[in-house]
Amino acid sequence: MADALPNPDSGAAGTEYQTIAALRSLGHHVDEVWGDELSQRVRHGNLHYLLELPIVYRSAMLARLRETSYDVVHVNQPHGYLAAKHLRLSGRKAVFVHRSHGFEGRVNAVLRPWQARYGGSRPPLPKRVATRIMERLLEINNRSIAKYADGHIVSASLCASYMTSHYHVEAKRIATIAQAAPTLFREQPIAAFDTERLNRLLYIGQFAFIKAPMMVAKIFESVLEKRPEVTLTWVCDAKHHQDAASLLSPQARERTRFMDWSSQQSLIDLYDRHGIFLFPSFFEGFGKAFLEAMVRGLIVVASDEGGAHDLIENNVNGCVAAVGDVAQFAACCLQVQSNPARAGELSAAARQTALQYSWSRVAVETANFYKRVYRMKNGASLDA
Repeated sequence: MADALPNPDSGAAGTEYQTIAALRSLGHHVDEVWGDELSQRVRHGNLHYLLELPIVYRSAMLARLRETSYDVVHVNQPHGYLAAKHLRLSGRKAVFVHRSHGFEGRVNAVLRPWQARYGGSRPPLPKRVATRIMERLLEINNRSIAKYADGHIVSASLCASYMTSHYHVEAKRIATIAQAAPTLFREQPIAAFDTERLNRLLYIGQFAFIKAPMMVAKIFESVLEKRPEVTLTWVCDAKHHQDAASLLSPQARERTRFMDWSSQQSLIDLYDRHGIFLFPSFFEGFGKAFLEAMVRGLIVVASDEGGAHDLIENNVNGCVAAVGDVAQFAACCLQVQSNPARAGELSAAARQTALQYSWSRVAVETANFYKRVYRMKNGASLDA
C-alpha cells in the first residue's frame, strides 16, 4: 500500500511500482493499494498524515485481509502504524513491513540546521510554534511504526543507522536495499566519453529546499570563475525556471540552459551530452538521479548523503563532498576537468558500479528480507 499514484518514473511511487513488477517476475503474488483507492477528506497534508492516513491504511488493510490471506503486508510511510499495530495484536502470521524512502524523523533532523542557514526570513512566531507542534505530533507516527512494524526497508544505510540509534530498532529488522536505474538507461549503449563533455555540467532535480538548489548555483559559479568555458544544464519543472535563474549571477545565468521534464529517451540523450552531474542535496532517502547519471557514464559529484554515501567511493567511481561544502564540490569538478584521462577511468567505473543495481536484484533482496522477518516472527520459514 502506498499513498501515491502508480507512476513508474516518480520517486517513492516509482520505487514501489518497479519493486512490485520485479517481485511478480519472480513468481510472487502481489496485490496493490494506491492513493486513488485511499480516501482523503483532510486536504492539509500534515493533518492528513496525522489524523486520517493511519486510519485509512488500517481500514484498507483490513478490507484486503477479509478477502485474502497474505504472508506480508508492505506499507509505504510511517503513517501505517495503526495497521502495523492491529496486525501485531491480531495473532495473524502475516508480517508487517514498513517501507521508508527517507525516514521522516531523520529528514527533520538533517534539514533543521540548513533551514536555519538558508531558509530566508523566519516565519511569524505563531507559525513557528504550530510547525514545531505538528513535528512533535508526527513524531508519534515515526516512533509507533518503529515499535509495531515487524521489519523496515530503507534505501540508504544512513536511514538504517538513524532508526537503530534514535528509535532502537534492531539492526536485523532493517534491510538497506539500494534502488536501481530504469532498464532503458541500463540497456541502451552509452555515448563515447570525450573531454569536451567535461565542460558541460548537468543537474536534474525538483526545485525544492531539500535538493539544495542554492548549492547548485553556488557550485556552478565557483567552477565558472576558474573555467569560463563551462556550461550548466538545469532540469526542473518549467514553472520553477525563473526561481532557479534568480539564484544565479548574471554571468552564470548566461551559461545556463533550463529544461523541463521530458521522456526517458530524451533524458538519456541529455545525460550522454554531459560529463559531470551535480547532486548537492541536503538530504536524500536514496536519490535515483545520481544512479541514472552513473549508469550513463557521467562523473557524479554528490553530497555524502543518501544512496551516494553508499554507492560512490570517492575518486574511484565518482566524487562525494561534505553536504553544503561549495568549495569541496567545486574542487572536485575542477580536479576532474583538469585530468581527462582520470575522468575517463571514473566514467567507466561509475557505469560498472551502476550496472550492478537492477530491479530484479531489488526484488530478490526484498523477498529474502520478507522471509527473514517472517521466520523471526513465526519461527518457521515462509517457504515451508
